[in-house]
Amino acid sequence: MMKRFATLAAFTVAALSFAGQANAAYTLTLSALNPTTFTANGTRFDFAIAGTPQQSLGNFAQPFNVINVAEPTTSGTGTSSVTLSENFSIQGDAATPGTLSGTLTGTFTINGALSTYSSSITNLVGTGFTVTGVNYTQPTAGSSLGSLTQGNISFVVTPNAVVPEPTSVAILGLGLAGLSVVSFFRRRRHA
Repeated sequence: MMKRFATLAAFTVAALSFAGQANAAYTLTLSALNPTTFTANGTRFDFAIAGTPQQSLGNFAQPFNVINVAEPTTSGTGTSSVTLSENFSIQGDAATPGTLSGTLTGTFTINGALSTYSSSITNLVGTGFTVTGVNYTQPTAGSSLGSLTQGNISFVVTPNAVVPEPTSVAILGLGLAGLSVVSFFRRRRHA
């Protein structure tokens, strides 16, 4: 009976080691937004870094707001555009190792009362994360920076597959070996 409890304890420790990796976190830091204002056809748009640093909720894909857009109360006529750029860096922790930095570069276009944004991610340096899914939500007319109705430019950060630590694998292996030994002796005793 004592052997069974010892093996169960080892197996439980191994399972908890793997489960602990689900609580991993990583942090996104934003900087160097350029420009912060854009005026076209008599209408001014404001841009701001969307809160920094921002932390993930766990070891999975996480959408982050990266640029806040405020749309003025009046909209001009005609079409105009500006190139926006913002630097970002992502720092992992022990369970989601890696660092990644780069630049989000895109074109913000207004056409009358409508605004759009198309972008690319450049200057990527580092490993451990993938950045995808850049999305733009047009702000409500008259929304201010930081308001709930603002337009947001966001992207998704996904940690790359994490290889388990050697210690976790060793503990799991010991637990499985212990189960095998108990099973062997149990079969032998009943034979």
